[in-house]
Amino acid sequence: MGTPWKKTVKDWKARGGTTVHLTAYGENIQTSNVLQRIMNTGKDILILVGSQKVPKEFFSKAFSDFNVAIGNQPHSECASLAVFLDRLFERKELKKRFESAKLRIIPLKRGKKIVRKS
Repeated sequence: MGTPWKKTVKDWKARGGTTVHLTAYGENIQTSNVLQRIMNTGKDILILVGSQKVPKEFFSKAFSDFNVAIGNQPHSECASLAVFLDRLFERKELKKRFESAKLRIIPLKRGKKIVRKS
C-alpha cells in the first residue's frame, strides 16, 4: 500500500527474489511442473495477484519470473493465493506449529480453544 508496484517488484528482483504472478492464464499449477521449478529456485517469493485488468507488464519477464494459472475458470484473488500457498507448502501448513507463538488456537468440533503462552 502506498508504494508503486513497479518499484516494489524491481527492488525485490534486485535483492535476488523471484516473482510469481497468479492468474487464470500461464502455466497450470496442477498439470505442469511450474510449482517445482519455483521451489527449486530456493529464493524468497513475491506473489503478484491481479484482478480483472492487470497491467500487461505483469505477464512480462521483467516483472514476473513465473505466470501461474491457478485454474481455467474465473476465480477470486484470495482463492488463487490460498490454492497457491496450499500447494507451495505441500498441504502441511495447517499442521505447522510455531514454538515461539504467544498463543495457539486449537480447533474443536464446536468452537475453539485458545492456549496462551505464559
